[in-house]
Amino acid sequence: MKKLILLELLLLFLATTFMTDSPPSGWYQQILPRNDVTIQDIFFVDSLVGHVVSRKNTNDSAFIFKTTDGGNNWITTLKEGLYLTSIQFTDANTGYSAGSTPPGIVKKTTDGGQNWFTVSTLAAYPLWDIAFVNKDTGWTCSDDAFGGGIYKTTNGAINWVLQPSPNYRIIKLFFLNKDTGWAGSNDWKLYRTTNGGNNWGLQYTFTAGTANIFFISKDTGFVAGGFGTHSVKRTTNGGFNWDSTTNSLGGKGLFFLNKKLGWNSDVFSIVQKTTDGGISWFRQTVPSGYYYSIQFADSNSGWSGGTILIHSTDGGGPPAGIRRISNVIPREYLLYQNYPNPFNSSSQIRFQISKKSNIELIIFDITGRLLTRIIDKEITPGIYEVNFDGSNYSSGVYFYSLMADDILIETKKMVMIK
Repeated sequence: MKKLILLELLLLFLATTFMTDSPPSGWYQQILPRNDVTIQDIFFVDSLVGHVVSRKNTNDSAFIFKTTDGGNNWITTLKEGLYLTSIQFTDANTGYSAGSTPPGIVKKTTDGGQNWFTVSTLAAYPLWDIAFVNKDTGWTCSDDAFGGGIYKTTNGAINWVLQPSPNYRIIKLFFLNKDTGWAGSNDWKLYRTTNGGNNWGLQYTFTAGTANIFFISKDTGFVAGGFGTHSVKRTTNGGFNWDSTTNSLGGKGLFFLNKKLGWNSDVFSIVQKTTDGGISWFRQTVPSGYYYSIQFADSNSGWSGGTILIHSTDGGGPPAGIRRISNVIPREYLLYQNYPNPFNSSSQIRFQISKKSNIELIIFDITGRLLTRIIDKEITPGIYEVNFDGSNYSSGVYFYSLMADDILIETKKMVMIK
């Protein structure tokens, strides 16, 4: 009898302990109803309600999953023998998903994703993307050699009209509002419209593919090129000119929450974050996987998916590689000399902080040009170490600075010799 009571007490202790545990820090995996699918796209209405469109790895079987508790539990709301590429909700009830059977197909829900029905089909297929600005007005696109281009609807996807597009090879869309939008083609061209798609003009031709487009205003926007191409580039004049950023790892997924805060994801376990409007990026630690889509509901709650689904409740956590090497609370802020120094591509930087602060650790070249922010995060007191990967930079003299709550602590010099 005593053993039974002890066992019950132990089970009660374990249950209450795990019930009160907070979510893990950084990115961690969430489990979908099936483990034989690849996630194509993600859309969360808020921090609790979200939808994932996926395909079975062995054939063109589409699945849409829904969660109402932030991804802890999922239900299957669609299972059908077709290929779906994208998903978007215009409000809590109305959502769209596009793809092909063939022909091109658009699915719709009006009850929050509980039920999906075919609202329209198009001769062109597959449909690669959708972009709706309200429940009635939206666009889809296809690179079909016979009928590809950009299609528009003004009646909730019941009817579609092929727009006068200069290119039939469109694979990506982004609309800021009902008038202003951008379209990317699989021959590396970017087009813009300012009248709802009635006219499209060629804006730019890149030197590699465009995997994603995201604009935070009519002037400031980003393109992601996919792994090994032009990675993430930034424009401040609506797309007529593009500048490189510190993101050199590509980007299938691209999402900005506001003008400062954004994330990008790609294959080979890559998720990166920016806190300065896409000028500099730092890599975050994620489970091993390929990540094709990424979205955040707020500055803390985000999801990324591809071969697996991952979730974060703290903005993705600190930059990859940061290690707390001592819990001793220092009496002062201090930046140590990097080691080794000189170094060949990689070096360790150690620092200590005496109170909870927003810490920035930045790297810049001999001309004063900012290269990257290794850390931009609120950190608790302690002694830390982080790795600087200079493999994308040439030999030379570099500097690194530690800042706490926007106050410069110290700057030191380092030398890279390859």
